[in-house]
Amino acid sequence: MRLRLEYWEKVKDIEQKNLVFLDETGVLLGLTRTHARSQKGTRAYAIKPFYRGKKVTVIGAISLNRVVALMTMDNSMNSQAFEVFIEKCLVPQLWSGAVVVMDNLPAHKVDSIKPVD
Repeated sequence: MRLRLEYWEKVKDIEQKNLVFLDETGVLLGLTRTHARSQKGTRAYAIKPFYRGKKVTVIGAISLNRVVALMTMDNSMNSQAFEVFIEKCLVPQLWSGAVVVMDNLPAHKVDSIKPVD
């Protein structure tokens, strides 16, 4: 609770239009549905592979008004991919006064990107 209050204290004076929120998600393409429908009185059948697909990571940044930057990549997010996203996708789209908010994923903790207190 204390950390949340500290966070709100830090951002309370930032104009909402200048906040940019960054996050990523992974999509496992080999997964199948766990539920299905079939005609009344029949059973739904499917082959469920044991994770035989690839993983795609989607990383993006949004502001109050728009999607600021978006990138997809094969496999999981790592520090090198994160730096590429920041340098090539996000920074060119930022404006003076923009404040990027992100979580503490280990891939975000790279020497070239420093938090501002």
